[in-house]
Amino acid sequence: MAQNKFLHIYEILKARIANNYYSDTMLLPTEMTLVEEFNVSRNTVRRAIQKLNEDGLVYSVKGRGVVILESTKKDNMYVPLSNFQGFNTLHTNKKSESKSIVKSFSEIIIDEDLAERTSFDAGETAYFIERIRIVDGVRVMYDTSYFRANIVENLTEEIAHGSIYSYIRETIGIQIASAKTFLKVETANAKDMDYLDLEGNNCVGVAENLVYTDMGKLFEYTEIRFIPNKFVITNFAQNVND
Repeated sequence: MAQNKFLHIYEILKARIANNYYSDTMLLPTEMTLVEEFNVSRNTVRRAIQKLNEDGLVYSVKGRGVVILESTKKDNMYVPLSNFQGFNTLHTNKKSESKSIVKSFSEIIIDEDLAERTSFDAGETAYFIERIRIVDGVRVMYDTSYFRANIVENLTEEIAHGSIYSYIRETIGIQIASAKTFLKVETANAKDMDYLDLEGNNCVGVAENLVYTDMGKLFEYTEIRFIPNKFVITNFAQNVND
């Protein structure tokens, strides 16, 4: 429930920032004001603000409060470098319609080649999922995922059509703690040309994700392949002295 609360507050504050709700002061309300408004704990408010910070939308300044950073006019979809976790981490400065298509869903046994690729154990059971991500009618990315069946239990194709991470957090009750991400660019292959609207691009961006629970257990390997000129990978740097 706490997970839902802080994300709910985050979404409201994010929408307010986008609509210049706080343009007079360029500051978020104080933590205590938000605690009273949303009737939640201080920690829940802090988690929502931290997520806004990770998105590069706000910046905490000692003695002043949480400053709202002036918006930019870049229309690229973008993802934080520290949290490239697929479709639900995409951000954009314009309204977009998005959807996912599940191309493949099956329960498989990890062989030696997949064990080398995913860091799972050979012989264990995993869920294999391929999804194409469409934004404003354009097929901009597709991901190939493997989830350990002994951790992400009872995964179904229906769940894969929605948010697998919401299922993991809210239904199974597993906390997603961290991810290792490897970024590179590769020459587009035949599958890329079939799955993506490359529009003359001869290469794709590739992000490999190894995702862990808060107990340090690797539960997911995902390879994301995307049209490179549709995305910007961002890093939000802050002055550590503040």
